[in-house]
Amino acid sequence: MELMILPRSSEWAELTHEATEVATRYDLGDLQNSFPTKVGLRRKSVRRVYAFYAGMVWQDPGAETEAMRWSDVVDWRESRTLHYQPGTYSHTQFSYTLTRADNVSLTLTSTFRDRRMEHPPVNQVGPPQAFSCSEFCQLVCGHLAETMLPATLQAVQRGEPQDFGSITLSMDRIKVGRHDHPWAQVKNLGVREGSFEVSVGGLRRPLTQETAEIPRFTLSLIFNLAAVSGGRVR
Repeated sequence: MELMILPRSSEWAELTHEATEVATRYDLGDLQNSFPTKVGLRRKSVRRVYAFYAGMVWQDPGAETEAMRWSDVVDWRESRTLHYQPGTYSHTQFSYTLTRADNVSLTLTSTFRDRRMEHPPVNQVGPPQAFSCSEFCQLVCGHLAETMLPATLQAVQRGEPQDFGSITLSMDRIKVGRHDHPWAQVKNLGVREGSFEVSVGGLRRPLTQETAEIPRFTLSLIFNLAAVSGGRVR
């Protein structure tokens, strides 16, 4: 079944004693929000997820309580896609996966409808907890990206290409899959409907890669490289 974020008013959103102990042990600070997630058909098939100032704590049914500091995250995948039907905004789907050095991962995924996208727009988003989860995860991934940006950019400037799955960035070129092009040939790049797109001179169609498939997807890094190398961004 599709994972679903339950309301903040759900009984599963209450902070448990075990989660409090783990958060204290990891020095995660104050609780920011709870994202209880339905992971099965049975009533008790719920993953308790707690967002703290410095990391996450989660409890899967019948499993030990896990925790992850933001500083423990070595890889993240993010995807946020707007769906249209047909040509009219329908809903937003998101998925965020955070991974520790020991390969333990936490995935948060769900959907919500942002009525601000309607015509005329309505100042309403729901379900609210799914929207809050997506916004929070965006902030976390943005923080992680900004944290790693200086060191990664310096490595590229030293002549050390950086791999992000099927994408390789270097000071003078960008490689997407089997396609390798100098920045001077890049006409435009950006994110559209959940995919990273690179428009290259001489190619009829842009090179694409789903953002969810790009480890440590860091648009700010790509934009910085494009800016210093003469590429165009959108």
